[in-house]
Order: sequence, then C-alpha cells, then structure tokens
Amino acid sequence: MSALARILSLVTLVLAIAGVAPQHSVAQNTADARAVVARAAEALGGAERIRALRTIRLRGYGHEAYQDGGSNITTERSAPEKLTILTAYERVIDLPNGRTRVKSRQSRAFIFAALAMMEGRPVNQALDGDVAYDTAPDGAARRVSAEAAARRRMELLANPVVAVREALDSRSRLANPRTEGTLALLDVTTAANDTFTIAFDGATSRPAWVRWVSPHENLGEIVLRTEFSGYEPVGGVQLPMSFNTVSDWRNTVMLRLHVDRYEVDVAADDLAAPAAVRAASAPVPAYRVDATDVAPGIWMLSGNGGANSVLLEFADHLALFEVPTSRGWTEALIAKARSVVPAKPLTEAIITHHHFDHTGGLRSAIAAGLTIVAQAGNAAWYQELSRRTANTYPDALSRNPQPLKLRTFDDHLRLSDSKLTIDLYRLVANNHIADGLMGYVPGERLLLQGDLFDVNWEVYFWGTTYEDNVGYRKLDVARDVPIHGRVLPIADVRTKLAEQTANAAALCQRVETAHLSMPGCPLAWGR
Repeated sequence: MSALARILSLVTLVLAIAGVAPQHSVAQNTADARAVVARAAEALGGAERIRALRTIRLRGYGHEAYQDGGSNITTERSAPEKLTILTAYERVIDLPNGRTRVKSRQSRAFIFAALAMMEGRPVNQALDGDVAYDTAPDGAARRVSAEAAARRRMELLANPVVAVREALDSRSRLANPRTEGTLALLDVTTAANDTFTIAFDGATSRPAWVRWVSPHENLGEIVLRTEFSGYEPVGGVQLPMSFNTVSDWRNTVMLRLHVDRYEVDVAADDLAAPAAVRAASAPVPAYRVDATDVAPGIWMLSGNGGANSVLLEFADHLALFEVPTSRGWTEALIAKARSVVPAKPLTEAIITHHHFDHTGGLRSAIAAGLTIVAQAGNAAWYQELSRRTANTYPDALSRNPQPLKLRTFDDHLRLSDSKLTIDLYRLVANNHIADGLMGYVPGERLLLQGDLFDVNWEVYFWGTTYEDNVGYRKLDVARDVPIHGRVLPIADVRTKLAEQTANAAALCQRVETAHLSMPGCPLAWGR
C-alpha cells in the first residue's frame, strides 16, 4: 500500500469513527440500497409493472388486538388476548393518488356491553393523502385527526407492493442498508416524510416485513412490524395471502389478516375525500372538564374527553380517582383538579385497573409527580409502562422524566384523615378484571367504581358481580359514582342492571333461535 493510500484509508477510518461518512461512502450506501430495492421489485413482478399499477383490492377476514392488547382480564403475560373479529374485510388502494379505504364488520370475540359490538359493527375508514376520514352507515363523512391520518399512511405502507413502489420513487430517501441474519434491511423516508424499515428475504428478495414507529397514548410510542407470507402471483405482481402485524409491547399480535381474493387494476370507487371533509380542519382536541359536586370534598370530573375521574379532597392534599382515556384528557383533569382546590397539592392518582382506557393518562400522571395507588396485581404492568421510552414521539414523561411512585395493596387499603375517609377494596367474583379495585366513602355511602356498571351499557353479561362485591364487603351504598356513566342512586343502578341482564338474555335467545353462536351465550348468569 502506498503512503497516499494509507493516508486515505486512515482518513476514512477517522471520519467513520467521528461519524462523518465520506461522500463516496454515502453514495455507495445509496447505490447499494437502490440495488436491493431493484432486486425486490424484480421479485415482485418488475419495477415497470409496479409503477404501472393503479389499484389493488383485497378481500378477507382476520382479527385485531382489542385495545392494542391492553385489556386482558389480568396483567399476567399468560392471560389470553381479547380479540376483535374482522369479517367482510376489504381494502382498496388507489396507488397513483395515495388513497385507501378499509371496510369491515367488527365484533368482539369476548363478552361486551354494546349490542353493536356483539352483533357486528360496520367500519368505513379512508385516507386521501394527508386527509383521513370516516364514513357512517348513513353516508355521512367526517374528517378525523392528523394522527389518524399518519397512522393510516403507515398502515397503507405495510403492504409489500406499496412499500417497494415508494422505495422506487426517486423522491424517497434510502439509507442504512444492512443485513440481519438472512434478511437485507434498509430504511426508507418517503416524499411525505414517513419513515419505515423494510426487510427483504435473502433467498427470494421479496419483502419479509415492514417496521415503523407510531405514537401511543399508554405506551408513549410503539414499534409495529407487519410480516408477509404466502406470496401468490396476481395480475403480474406477487402479493402475500397473509399479513401479521406484531408490536413491541409484549409481542402482541395487533392484526392478523387472511386474504381471500386480490384484484388489481380494476375499477374502484372514487376514494377522494368529499369536498366538505377536505375543507374541514383536522380536529384537534380541546378539552372541557366540568366539576360537579357529589358530596363535600368530592367532585365528579367529566366532560368531552372520555371517561370520568373523581376528585377527592383530603385535609392536606388532593387525589384523583382514575386517570383515564388519554394523555391530553388526563392533563386536563389534573389542571381542573388543581383549579377546583388551588390551595392544596394534587399528590395521588388511584387507578381502578390496568385496562388501557383506564390508564391512558398514567404516563402523564407520573410526569406530574403523582403517586399511583393500585391493587398489587397491577404493579409490574405500571412499572413496565413507566419505563418505556418515547424518542420519536415524545410525551410528557419523555420530556420530563420522573420515577414511578407506586403504592400498592392486596385486599384493602384505607386512606383517611380528619377530612375524608375512603376504603379501597380489591374486586372479587369478576370475570372482566382480576386485579381491580373499587372505592367506598363510608361517610357519604358512595361507591366509586370503574367497569362494574355503566348506565349506558345495553347488555350485561357479568351476572351478579356488582351485588357480589357490595355484599362481600358489607357496604351500605346509597349512590354509585362511576368512571363510565353518571352518578345514580343505588335503586336506579339495580333497576338498570336487571334491564341490561334481561337484554343479554334476549340477545342470546335470538342467537339460539338463529342457530348461530356468540361469546357469552347461552347466558351463564341468571338473576
């Protein structure tokens, strides 16, 4: 090696150590990435055919994780996952215009409180560029959030032909070609600035999976990977007959889709967003929290952000009973609580159970310095959520890291001082939550609960669990203070429970008469 060559080699090494890649190295990486994409395009039917594609329609069926895997009966990793069944599934893709629409009928593969979700609810979700919109059964269309649009763009890219077509686009930036076992990987940033990693099978050069990062209310952010299998030739391209999307949250299977049929370059509906939808601004949450007196030192916090919370005033501090729904809603609840009693610090958040709709604000509560009070069976779950990082989509906890302050109990915990006493009890005899809690304020005979009862539920499959918990603890309840619903006298609760249980029995009778099947039927509980 000549002296000049040795110097150039040393310069390259120094630049690499310093993190400054020489220009020819960057160019080589790009060329290598383009070569990988070219081989993949050829394996899928050729770059020319992929660029010429206009529409793809797939029909099939499958299931997705309910609440992203955050609503199982318990936090144990071995707990069976609750699933939403997808039937009559259809995705139509308009490739030149960056449009897509998904239609399906969703039903729960577990007992649920809404008739539509037991019998099957139609879903019609579309994307037109950066405009996401939903269409109701009556044809009314409404624009949904920019975050939903971003999520739907990534779900559209989780198709091997769409992903490779984007990678072929000269406006896309390809980076970091590398190998991982038998797979060739590279990172793609589209012209719309969406970023994903795509992996190609070393033997076939076909895409094996697409991976991306998405924001998440409970987890900060989540890494999703859609895997492709069972490639078949359709209209001059290779398309997978199965899609399997897995998250980095406990390896939850988020979506499993089986394809019955593909059609390519067929006439498709116009997927352009209606003019009124496009003209509307993407909705941005603007939370309104109302504080309603329930009893001295106790307020129901409700509004337009989702589930309720209950503000409890002790002699020297405040506590929230539940931090539900979302980060933004919980931050609004915290602000409201501090404004209702500004002279006392808000120091605690009592959480009824681990389900994601009840812990959407957990990370915000931790960031606000609140001590989390919970039944002991949820401790590991809350620790796991608090430890997750969110670097791509920072949330309050990522921007203001705080340690989790956790106070747990097994069966009973009394929080009491000169102003307020509340007893927290572990739930019993409940097949919806294994490690939940309820609160009882003996001085006012109030039962504070989440998911034992909601006046808005249509059917009730949980038998006598409400009365079982009240009776087991020998509570003298006057009023029910729910996380879902509104404050009611106990007599009204009992009347409504009887009605909801009768509705469930009637639903099961209709199912039996039709010789069909449905979770929860025949009704296991009688009154």
